Amino acid sequence: MRIHKTALYFFLIILCIATNASAQSSNTTQRAFVEPAYIDSMIHHEKYFTANEKTLAPNNKSWFVFESGTKPILFIAGHATAQTREGRIKGADGGTGSLAIELNKLSKVPVLYTTYQSPQDPNFYTESAFRDTLAKIIDIVKPLLVIDLHASNSSRPYDVDYGTMNGKSFLNRIDFLDNLKSILYKEGLVSQSQDYFPAEKNNTITKFISSKGIPCIQLEINGNYLSPEKGSIYAQKTAQLLQGLMRMINSLSK
Repeated sequence: MRIHKTALYFFLIILCIATNASAQSSNTTQRAFVEPAYIDSMIHHEKYFTANEKTLAPNNKSWFVFESGTKPILFIAGHATAQTREGRIKGADGGTGSLAIELNKLSKVPVLYTTYQSPQDPNFYTESAFRDTLAKIIDIVKPLLVIDLHASNSSRPYDVDYGTMNGKSFLNRIDFLDNLKSILYKEGLVSQSQDYFPAEKNNTITKFISSKGIPCIQLEINGNYLSPEKGSIYAQKTAQLLQGLMRMINSLSK
């Protein structure tokens, strides 16, 4: 009889553990909301960036665009197209421009991105029309946080690298960085690095923004998360990235 009681107690303990684990799982697992149409939209927009990547803007057009938003997080894609640095043309950070457009459309964040080849690399030179416009945007929008989007070579070992000027660029708001890390990790960007590209060496946008007293993070994203192809694993990776950034925006907008 004692054996049966022991077995019953053991069963009840296991049942309680399983029930608690199930309850915790249901509490921490969030419903996905990014639709395939969002990724199709990014694929569509990226064709425009690719077509104009190494083309100088016509005389009556600017080589960058600002889209306003209602949320307090500003996203920048200053390398959405090729850029000129020290007399050389550097390739675009593919996918960052279409990501910025989609975030603006879906999450209502303000975004600034290049549309034609940059005559001056906005992440290197302090004097450019892009920087002048950015300064005005900062004064008007007064964002809580700025995210400077970049793409890393797909052979990099990380999914994402956070450039923080070795811990200085987010100022006293390490909670912003920790929140971003946690959300992207939960979305599947689990291999994370910090300050492989610290955004501190040159006259970076991150350095420029943080000098104005606004937290900024240079987000270096592995190219595998910015190269969606319909029906491929890369489309899913891009969806994970997009969903993570949208969750981060929502968390800071409450």
